[in-house]
Amino acid sequence: MGALSLPRDAAFPKILALSHDRNWYPATSLEFHFPHAMGYWSETRAWLFRDPAKLIRYLVLFACCIVVIVQLYECFSKLYNPPISTHSYYSLNETIEMPAVTICREPPYKEEVLTRLSGGGCPHPKYATCWMNYPFGEISLEEFFENSTHNMGDTFVFYGLNEDPNNVEMNTSLHFYMGRCYTLRPKEPAKRVSKAVGYSLMLEHSMTATSTSDVDTGAVGWHVFIHDKKENFTEVNMKGSGRVEYVFVGVNEEIEIKLQTQYFSNVQTREEACSNDENYSDLKCGEQCIWQDLSDNMQCSGPWMHDIANEPCNDSVSMRKLISDYKDVYENEDDFDCDCIQPCQSRIYTTFIQNRKAFKQPEPRTQIYIYYTTKLISMIEERPSYDTTQFIADVGGSLGFLLGLSVLGLIGILEHMTLFFCGGFIKRMQQKEQDKLAASSEDGQSQTSDETIDIAIAYKKKEKKETKY
Repeated sequence: MGALSLPRDAAFPKILALSHDRNWYPATSLEFHFPHAMGYWSETRAWLFRDPAKLIRYLVLFACCIVVIVQLYECFSKLYNPPISTHSYYSLNETIEMPAVTICREPPYKEEVLTRLSGGGCPHPKYATCWMNYPFGEISLEEFFENSTHNMGDTFVFYGLNEDPNNVEMNTSLHFYMGRCYTLRPKEPAKRVSKAVGYSLMLEHSMTATSTSDVDTGAVGWHVFIHDKKENFTEVNMKGSGRVEYVFVGVNEEIEIKLQTQYFSNVQTREEACSNDENYSDLKCGEQCIWQDLSDNMQCSGPWMHDIANEPCNDSVSMRKLISDYKDVYENEDDFDCDCIQPCQSRIYTTFIQNRKAFKQPEPRTQIYIYYTTKLISMIEERPSYDTTQFIADVGGSLGFLLGLSVLGLIGILEHMTLFFCGGFIKRMQQKEQDKLAASSEDGQSQTSDETIDIAIAYKKKEKKETKY
């Protein structure tokens, strides 16, 4: 048989066309696809003009869905990291917490002892003349600072809370600029408020001014620091130092200091942590951080740097450099970069000078009274201003107002979604249950029929036995 021949136009569709300039260009795409695209948009335009109300409904629904998504995102964000609000009120308590009082002497050192031990003129260890001829191999730095500061007998004539020294816990601390300081802490809260039940301190001074005391402070006397009892006093300026109240009291002076308390309660957030430990002191943490950094730079420490692992400096150059670096930190007004968290609860004491007059005594002494006149405390608390209840209310309001959803409507939507995604599985499970029920029903019917046949056979056998007689 001969080969089947087709016309050229019938066997090969026209794909390319020749233009007048004899260049080939695709013509099939225009011939076949453009009418389909035009048909799609024509059908869409016809559908829109056929029911414009449905278009408006879909547009409004789309806009509401966008708004709901944004609001839900904000709700979840606030639930994850709730905003903090501050509440202020006054509280009248049955007892009131007394502050800690730190007393530092001015001038802080015994100049004659410093000069004798250092081998040169030494009014204060901050001066380089104290270390140029210092016998490092003969006298330890601990002995140098211990003997040149004033002990408790040189400072206190009497101290007590509610006129009883047993109500007070006394601690001592050594500082480079302030010398030896003494901190008094109450053992129990005060049940009454008056001058008689507050702090009563009588201090004794030698009235001996050093060659630099007039330049440094302008007078001789006592530095009085009032702070929270859980805080450790530090002479270094840092962020927590803003919670310490300061008063300078001269010699032969009687002063009455009235107290007011503000209690702050902070909330721990994901961005800013705080400590609930009653024994935690951010002042002590910051001071340790500064000491450790300074001693690491010099590979040695000073006797006022407690709990630092580095050995004390043993030559004049390293000691003078350490003191110079410490002076820069001491006189710097900026906060040192330390990773010390703030306490969650803190107290700030405000002082008011009620009376200040001359204290006429034959000896150079000072009388200090520190007390409350009221148990009224100013409370400032931070609280989360967003919780689960508000979250449910916001979500319900957004879904209900913008999308018209209710609990019943939401249940219906969930049912339809469950049937849509799990309908086949549910039908298969239902079919299996029906097959099991049908099989069990057939087994029951067959067992019943077998029992009926057995009973009929037994009855017939019994009848045969009776007819035999």
